[in-house]
Amino acid sequence: MIITVILEQMPHNWCAHTPDLQDSIIATGKTRNAVIQNFRDAMLDLFDYKREQGQEVPEVTALEFRETREVETLETYAGVA
Repeated sequence: MIITVILEQMPHNWCAHTPDLQDSIIATGKTRNAVIQNFRDAMLDLFDYKREQGQEVPEVTALEFRETREVETLETYAGVA
């Protein structure tokens, strides 16, 4: 199974998440490389936990990274009722 990971560059850090897994995995990091490593670590920790609980773990064969840039921030909506 190939997992698509969405990387988002925010004003002060990066965020990563995937729409491909039933369980939510979200990671942040100061750099692109840091967020990728943090995402991998979080995914492996989740899979270890699921194995310990006797739950099914998907067989991930690759991670496909796609980048987006933050277009709007919360400040964009300041003053909008």
